[in-house]
Amino acid sequence: MLYHDVKFIGSAVMQSQWPATELPEIVFAGRSNAGKSSLINSLVNRANLAYTGKTPGKTRMLNFFEVDNMMVFADAPGYGYAAGSQRTFEDFAGLMDPYFENRKNLKAVILVLDIRRVPNDDDMTMVRYAQQAHLPLLAVCTKGDKLSRNQQIRQLGIITKTLGIRKESAVVTSSLKKTGMEDVWDLISRSIGISQDSK
Repeated sequence: MLYHDVKFIGSAVMQSQWPATELPEIVFAGRSNAGKSSLINSLVNRANLAYTGKTPGKTRMLNFFEVDNMMVFADAPGYGYAAGSQRTFEDFAGLMDPYFENRKNLKAVILVLDIRRVPNDDDMTMVRYAQQAHLPLLAVCTKGDKLSRNQQIRQLGIITKTLGIRKESAVVTSSLKKTGMEDVWDLISRSIGISQDSK
């Protein structure tokens, strides 16, 4: 797996704190325990780039990372951990609503899902964010090592049908076994219009 040139370029809780860059941006979103941070770390072959904590939902900011001087990864706060918390929901919406409405260089949404789970209402909210912003939604189903190949195929079908996306827009990964990362990079490359050879 290639080692990518990555640097942290800022955190934001409001629009005025967004980093000033015109590079194409990909936002990673998902439930707090879906394995989002582990996925980002695996994609760039770094151990601790994105925060992976014992308490899901700890990060409450958008964190921005420049990758290979070609694109930006935006790591959104995990959602859904504090079930029933209206304040948590309002904080998340207050952060993400203006981001999806006003971030001009945002090119795609990567929805990170635990392959063993069916997308819930919070996940479908992210689908609506992508639709309203006219952005491609790419589903990355983590923890593939927890299921057999046949189980993966079955779950992938359920997930893509629930989300209303094509199977070509979804991949299965395992951060533990470092599998599926090149498939994710292929989805990213196609969504922002760069070739695999240029990474």
